[in-house]
Amino acid sequence: IGGGSGKFSIRCTEHRHHVFLYDSNKDMLAGAASSVKGTGSQPLLETYSGDFLAEKNGISKLYDLVALHGSAEWMNDPKQAIIKATGYVKPGALMSLLVFNKNKYLLKRGISGHLLKSGKASKRHNLTPPGALSPAEIISILKHTPGKILCQSGIRVFFNFFRQLPVDVLTPGEWLEQERNYYRTDPFKSLGEHTHFIWQKDI
Repeated sequence: IGGGSGKFSIRCTEHRHHVFLYDSNKDMLAGAASSVKGTGSQPLLETYSGDFLAEKNGISKLYDLVALHGSAEWMNDPKQAIIKATGYVKPGALMSLLVFNKNKYLLKRGISGHLLKSGKASKRHNLTPPGALSPAEIISILKHTPGKILCQSGIRVFFNFFRQLPVDVLTPGEWLEQERNYYRTDPFKSLGEHTHFIWQKDI
């Protein structure tokens, strides 16, 4: 849901999964379809453009995995988007939910001395999702759904926290190792740039 150019979806088709790629941007979907045209993955990828929050949104079945990655926070009602997404998960199946972390954004703004500044955001913040949610808010939303959270992770807890820090202070492998050591432990799992949940629907 909100799969954009389909990078994740195409990787899934390469592993022989059937994928229904849903997005409001027709041009993005056309690009995804073009990427698999003439390949063995083409029959595995179906695209559809629509408004996910609409009553009749074009989705008519349940799935083994519903991925809502970096999409809910850009919709008019992120809470409703998350709840609605759970409705398309088969009983016993999974939802993968990735949401921009409001707490990390506030933390970075506070450390840089911008938290109390009012007015128009700087250009470097113009890509901040308007519907960002804290991990606690997401957990509260999922508590009202017929399922359970299996896993919570913080994505990019440490990496690129300070823009002025040279990236080559660690190798890419060392940055990844550092993240993996802490991304599912408290309090770090709630301090990632994004929060990732694996949710399972009740049978």
